[in-house]
Parts: sequence; C-alpha cells; structure tokens
Amino acid sequence: MKNCLSVLVVGLSMVFSPSAVAQNYEMPMTGSSSLTLNIGIQLPFNGTLKGNYVAKTNPTGTKTIPGFWGGSGNNPINYSATASGELVLDTNPTGSFVLHSIAGVGGYISDYSSDLLGANAGDIDVGIVFQYSTFHTQNPTAIYPGGFSLPIPLGGGSISQMTVTQNGPAPIIMTSLGGGVRNFTAAIPVTLTVTADFFQIPLRAIDIPAIIPIQGQCVFVGPNEMEITASFDFSDELPLPAAPGFTDQPLDLPTILPPGGTAHLLLTGTFTKGSISLGAGSDIDSQGDRVSPRFDLTDDGAVSGPDLGLMLMMWGSDDGPFIDFNDDGKIGGVDLGMMIGAWTR
Repeated sequence: MKNCLSVLVVGLSMVFSPSAVAQNYEMPMTGSSSLTLNIGIQLPFNGTLKGNYVAKTNPTGTKTIPGFWGGSGNNPINYSATASGELVLDTNPTGSFVLHSIAGVGGYISDYSSDLLGANAGDIDVGIVFQYSTFHTQNPTAIYPGGFSLPIPLGGGSISQMTVTQNGPAPIIMTSLGGGVRNFTAAIPVTLTVTADFFQIPLRAIDIPAIIPIQGQCVFVGPNEMEITASFDFSDELPLPAAPGFTDQPLDLPTILPPGGTAHLLLTGTFTKGSISLGAGSDIDSQGDRVSPRFDLTDDGAVSGPDLGLMLMMWGSDDGPFIDFNDDGKIGGVDLGMMIGAWTR
C-alpha cells in the first residue's frame, strides 16, 4: 500500500506543481522551544591612534609621539588589531514556518523564519589585540614599546539581532511510523542576519548564507491539526564581510613603562573581512493548523478525481488523519460521503 501511494504521489507531482499536491500547515514555534548559542567573532581592523589632546578644548589631554623619546605634538601612530568576542547564550527562539505535506509521505518546508535571540540582546565580552610601532606619550609620561601584541579587555559589546530567514527550497523526507506519525528530515537554506556592536561601535546588519539541518517528528492530529517536535545542531565558521569604519573612537590604554597610568587615546580605523564561529543546538516545539481547504487534498482549488485517488489509496488505514474527515480513527465511507458532498467537478 505504501509503495502504491508513493507511486501515486510521484504521478501527481508530474501533473501538478509541488505546491498543488500538498496539504499546508502553518506552524508557529511555541514558548517551550529552546536554543543554546555559542558565538565567537573575529574582526581585524587597522588605522591610526592618537592622544585626545586638543589645544583649545583639552590642553591637558594625552599626546602621542613616535619613538622612545623626543619629538613633540600629538601624532597619529599606525596600528593593526583584531577585535574578538565570545558569547554563550540560552534563549527561547520565536518564529514560524509552513510545512507542506504531500500525502503524508514527503513534502517541503517554506517561509521558515526565526528570531534566535527571542527579541533579547546578548551581552558579549570584547577584547582587542594591538600591534603597533614604538611610541611614547605625554600626560601621562609613558613608553609603549612596539614589536609585540598587546591584549586589552574591553567588555561592553552586544549582539542585538540574530535572525534566520529561509532563502530556498527545503524538501522533506518522511518515514511513517503508523497512526499519523511521521519522522522527517530536511535541510533548510537560510540567510543568517547578525547585528552587533563592539566597544560602542555599531556594526550594520550582516547577512550570511547558511544551511540548517533539521530532523524530528510530526503528528497529524485529526484532519486539520499537526504537532511537531524537532531539533537541529549546527556548527560552522562563516565569513563576515567588512564592517563600516570608525573615527576618533575613545580608548583608555593602560601604560606599559611605567605601569599604573592610563593614556587617553582616540582610534580611527577600517575593518577588513572577519569571521564568526557559530554553534547552535535547538529543540523546536510547534503546534499548527491546516490552512489548505478541508477536502481539497491536492490543494489545486477543486475537490475532484486526484483527491478521491488519494483517499482510495489510504482506504481503511489509520495512518492518514488528514483524510479522516470525521475523525473516527480510520478512512472509510463517511469520509467518502463528506468528500462527495463537497465535490466541485
């Protein structure tokens, strides 16, 4: 019987488009859905730093001067750096998708979208590793020897947006367990959108292509409802496009020789391409309703021969609740009568 049904579905697919042989269920994610995020961001940038001295408005500010000693004025010092941050966050994601079931043996997912943060921002600890040529400062008097990396913890970053939006087809493979229960797997192509700020520098929304592998179980609850429990585990390192640059960003830099003081600097820089490492593990719970017409099993706008064919192939079965219109546990004469009563051609 299952092989015959599969043949019928294939035959229908040759006559109709995939969307015209599907029962469609709108599936919102429930509040019990959960997600654990592990995020690491690396953003290289380079530019110049200088003291915050301004003759008229800040005459006691820090001056930066190239070399170990001598010189005068407030001079730009070249640097290169990498900003990095890590975040581990447990959230309750929100979102929805549409599951299109083709006679309960296959189908596809469309319109998958989810706010992974559940409308909450995630604080991220930010640090910078600097490389620069030797310079010294006045106000305070200090030397910054070049030739090595200087790590500086900054704190104060956040990820304010992390969403995924489906951007391509996502076929489903279904396996029947009987009684209207199906195991399923799918791979959903999405655009991951991330908005963050690093040391008070806002980064524009960044779009990253990704694929979410999802697996789970769907249960046809009567003719018009579906319940889904699913999960996905995702881990990848993805490229980040260059973020916008910045000008005169304040930075308080601890002195090196001698230690114990603080130089007040202004950073100007340009970001280059970075990377984001993303690990995500999610459990998704969803309860939704069928939005296709009740007796139009092929969703082609009419109750007709193809719908009857699907019913007859499932005749007497308890494995097609979406055809069990009177919800008595099996597909039989009453269901046939109800379909004929709605016949359109």
